[in-house]
Amino acid sequence: MSTSPNKSRNVEKHFSPITLPQSPAGISSHKNLTGLPRVARDIVADLYNNIQRWNDNHIRGANITKSIAHLKTNNIADYSKDLENLTSDLFDVVEKLSGISEAFDFLCSQMKSLVKLHKKTTTLFISMRNEQLADFVEAITSAYKGELKVKKFVLENIAHAKNKNEVMFYAVCWAHQQKVNVETNVKLEALLTETGHRRIM
Repeated sequence: MSTSPNKSRNVEKHFSPITLPQSPAGISSHKNLTGLPRVARDIVADLYNNIQRWNDNHIRGANITKSIAHLKTNNIADYSKDLENLTSDLFDVVEKLSGISEAFDFLCSQMKSLVKLHKKTTTLFISMRNEQLADFVEAITSAYKGELKVKKFVLENIAHAKNKNEVMFYAVCWAHQQKVNVETNVKLEALLTETGHRRIM
């Protein structure tokens, strides 16, 4: 059954094709990017790699807080050498997390500077506005900085817990990264997809 010219014109009127501005990344393979798109892509890669480092240290810290909780649950007045060693290990973990948080700050500053340098209205990649790239990196950085404050709070208090409930509270605070939520992970995945580190399904 053929379509009438009038009907075709109506379809075109209501369903016109979307034209996206051509970006530097759109005309080049992601592996061969140069200039600002390459810098932005590298920033997102560094962000992801530092998050993996954070996760490794978070898990190590969770195991340490679990061991501290076990000691204190058995004897709340425990201030043994074992507790001292575990607290020292937890301090080392927090120091590493602090270094990673500083790396996040640096990457956030880099992305903001990159956006300022890109004077053109075209996007650097596919669809996200350039300011949005910086906003997402800043939001992720802020989430991990908030989580670092929680980790420091646990470090300062868990060995001095006054009862079993308190020590378990500190252990749960460490394990459950409330500041790093689903929204944080969605923003990270969006950045990875936008910059070509994840394939668009």
